[in-house]
Amino acid sequence: MLTLLAILAVSYLIGSIPTGIMAGKMLKGIDIRKYGSGNAGGTNAFRVLGWKTGLTVTLIDIIKGVVAAVSVVAFFRHHPIDVFPDINEVALRLLAGMSAVVGHVFTVFAGFKGGKGVSTAAGMLIGIAPVSMLMVIGIFLLTIYLSRYVSVASMLAAVAFPLIIAIRKYIFELGSGLDYYIKLFGEQLSFHDSLDYHLMIFGLIVALGILYTHRANIRRLLSGTENRVTFGKHS
Repeated sequence: MLTLLAILAVSYLIGSIPTGIMAGKMLKGIDIRKYGSGNAGGTNAFRVLGWKTGLTVTLIDIIKGVVAAVSVVAFFRHHPIDVFPDINEVALRLLAGMSAVVGHVFTVFAGFKGGKGVSTAAGMLIGIAPVSMLMVIGIFLLTIYLSRYVSVASMLAAVAFPLIIAIRKYIFELGSGLDYYIKLFGEQLSFHDSLDYHLMIFGLIVALGILYTHRANIRRLLSGTENRVTFGKHS
């Protein structure tokens, strides 16, 4: 139990790194939560700080999720504080990733007011089901290209993930592409079945959470006042 708590705590702290807030302070001396949508995530960084900074913030937030789901769990597997908890591997990585997402949304370093968790949740799932997430990222980018609404792309991608997992598992009976990770990092990243029911249930929970955190965006979409992303206006 102590090891599990350590994994959750370290993952939470990693997720809590306030990337967008730090970028705003360092580049423009502002708190981006006081501008744009009032959010500290990558989407608002695009609006307030420009697309280059927004992209950087988004990538770092994604990496936070990957690190929590992959590296933190792998580290404690080899450096256990006590007897490692007997938890399904996928479920354990999901718990670590979720802790990072919670840290991103409720960052301890910025008054517990952070981003919406989309990028960090995406990173967590990239670390667990990279092939499925590649498909989701494709949907995300295509939606942004066609609509210019990051919020719409985020919500659609979130809903698509559990559907893709279910289709790949139950219709095509495919794996998640983790053989690459296993070959690269060795047995420490060996998964039981990365497309098991834990991943699908969690995907549904994440989708509902993303829809909930985007409720203001949904209202703006319905009223026609949601901001569109434009590229090239800022540097």
